[in-house]
Amino acid sequence: MILIVLLVLLYNSRNGWEICLVAGAIMTLLLCALIYMPLSISVSGNELSVNRSFKVKTIRLSEIRTIELCQPTLAERRICGSNGIFGYWGWFREKDLGKYFAYYGKSSDCFLVRLKDGRQYMLGCENPQAIVSYIKELL
Repeated sequence: MILIVLLVLLYNSRNGWEICLVAGAIMTLLLCALIYMPLSISVSGNELSVNRSFKVKTIRLSEIRTIELCQPTLAERRICGSNGIFGYWGWFREKDLGKYFAYYGKSSDCFLVRLKDGRQYMLGCENPQAIVSYIKELL
């Protein structure tokens, strides 16, 4: 929605500074999407990794309290992040789950990782059952 508004503003801009300002906002939004968009999930050694474009987010298996298959609901509320541009990523809140950080493409391919310190991650991959089973065996 924000991207559409920014594109309309860019189209209707008259001054050079307006064009630069709106173009800068669009570039910032797209850069954030490229930094956070999830590409894949992997488990190597004692770490669960969320592979992103420029940086890998790692979660030590020793920090995981529980892991389970879980789909986000339609009642989820985005706090800050993307609701579909380059995947779903960012902070979300659901009534039953509370606040969590998400990295996933399709909601049907998700699993929830709860850490011992209370943080939660909604992650997604092509075969979530295999990842969840594998990590449960390691825990």
